[in-house]
Amino acid sequence: MLPILHLDDPQQLAQLRHLYSALRLDAADLALSRGRRAQDAQTVQTILADVAQRGDAALVELSQKFDDSDFSAQQIRVTPQEMCQAAGRVPAEQMRAIRRSIEQVRQYQQHIMPITPPPLKRPGVELGLRFTPLDSAGCYVPGGKASYPSSLIMQVVPAQVAQVKRVIACTTPSRFGRSDLVMAAAHELGLEELYRCNGIAAIAAMAFGTATIAPVDKIVGPGHPMVQMAKRALAGTVGIDGFLGASEIVTIADDSAQPAFIAADLLAQAEHDPGSCFLLTDSADLAQCVLREVARQAATLERLDAIAAALKLRSAIVVGPMDELIEWANRLAAEHVNLQTRDDEAVLARLTHAGAVFVGPYAPVAAGDYVAGPSHCLPTNTSARFASGISVYEFLKRAGVERYTRAGLADDAEAIITLAQAEGLTAHANSVKIRLD
Repeated sequence: MLPILHLDDPQQLAQLRHLYSALRLDAADLALSRGRRAQDAQTVQTILADVAQRGDAALVELSQKFDDSDFSAQQIRVTPQEMCQAAGRVPAEQMRAIRRSIEQVRQYQQHIMPITPPPLKRPGVELGLRFTPLDSAGCYVPGGKASYPSSLIMQVVPAQVAQVKRVIACTTPSRFGRSDLVMAAAHELGLEELYRCNGIAAIAAMAFGTATIAPVDKIVGPGHPMVQMAKRALAGTVGIDGFLGASEIVTIADDSAQPAFIAADLLAQAEHDPGSCFLLTDSADLAQCVLREVARQAATLERLDAIAAALKLRSAIVVGPMDELIEWANRLAAEHVNLQTRDDEAVLARLTHAGAVFVGPYAPVAAGDYVAGPSHCLPTNTSARFASGISVYEFLKRAGVERYTRAGLADDAEAIITLAQAEGLTAHANSVKIRLD
């Protein structure tokens, strides 16, 4: 059952601190490959090396082992005909939903596309900035436990808006990875390269390349912990978006909130495997009402084992003063934060760390998961303290552009030469002197 913790109770405050530490330790265990993750790290390294050495043969062998015993190299690439045929099998209402998702995500990503600022001008000097897209990007779409066309959309559309020249996607050869929905979404996106390969192996294939899959410059997307370990291991070999862990929500609410709405949002994240959900409230009465609603609604839902585990191990209702609760929300730096208070704008102004914020009782996280526009691929495990979710920015590079005239260089020359000589870099100093002599 979901525990209720009161900030004014030292023992219960200690429990909250333990939960918070556990979230950060999950990320640390992945990064440092310690404890239960040490054996996983060895498995990851073995698979990465195998794919780097044997390419397609390793992909086939791993897919036969984990997904489909009849898998062959000819099945790695999903053909355009397969995508088109899949779209024809998907019910019309689901195709309409896919198109709406693509349209609205594209609309939002176009809206936030960065605009090149005007150059900064000093006498004889002009300093600018330009944005250029990546040449290639690889999107990993989980598919071991369920079918996720939304994850494909939330990664591919921002890359397309950024005008990445080559966008590919990989998903598992499992029955979920072979989903008509995923292939139909790829068809609607106009995706030319969709591949079937197992989690860690897919990351390796996109990083190193195989006979079938050409390597990419950046890999993005969610996935189970070993997929994230593979991304960590290859960071620097290719660009990596981040290390996306278990799904999370923090709801900040007062006694004006709707208990049924809050319970529904908490359960929506708890049904992920694993999931984490927190309610931070200054109302003890609301806490009890939400607890009853969670029990009532959970009884009607599927995925009860995942929900029960999340509520018991990774979640809590926290009761205390609103000022302290907002501080805790910033510490938790959750993937999703929902605000349901009398003055949401005041709370939002003080909320500095969140992957995405859903303001008001009629802004469920599910809207962001599917159709709102911002990508649902977001930082987890408190990493919203320093990281952001996938967007068009993920697929753009920034470069300064510097123009000097002779007069402009002459004006800066003394400072350049003095600093270069102070650092013992006489060739740097000479590169300026030779232009002015």
